[in-house]
Amino acid sequence: MAPSPVTLWTSLALAKSLGALGLLAGLAVPALGRAAAVALILYFLGAVATVLRARSYKTVPFPLLYLTPVVATLLTSTTP
Repeated sequence: MAPSPVTLWTSLALAKSLGALGLLAGLAVPALGRAAAVALILYFLGAVATVLRARSYKTVPFPLLYLTPVVATLLTSTTP
């Protein structure tokens, strides 16, 4: 499988950056932070799927390492 097209790199970087900014904004507006966390979780799950489709099994831990703190952020930000 071919790597991600160069034309998508800017869009992917922008999506990840906006997600990170959304997490920061979530300190002031919790609902926005939760929405950003869900979006980033989907982003990194897509990264895991892409790595698996490329059969690059050695690199699977890397998107999982980025996914873990986002999941932790979402779990600790939810109110009962």
